[in-house]
Amino acid sequence: MTNMEKMLGIASRNLGVTPESLKEMLGKGDLNAIMAKMKPEEAEKLKSAMNNPDVKKNLMDSPEMAQYMNHMKDS
Repeated sequence: MTNMEKMLGIASRNLGVTPESLKEMLGKGDLNAIMAKMKPEEAEKLKSAMNNPDVKKNLMDSPEMAQYMNHMKDS
């Protein structure tokens, strides 16, 4: 099991969805569907972080995001 699969498993359990549906939502870039499954305060934190250009740049430049993007291309 890869780190990405482990992260998807943990996140999907926390959101109450299957890893496959979470992967599909992420693949579509559907953050609204993901945030709808989150606790309101967590969704607000994610929304705030995604509206912060510095946070967004750090996330997009991270090795984990590169790994995720490669994983999505291979799927």
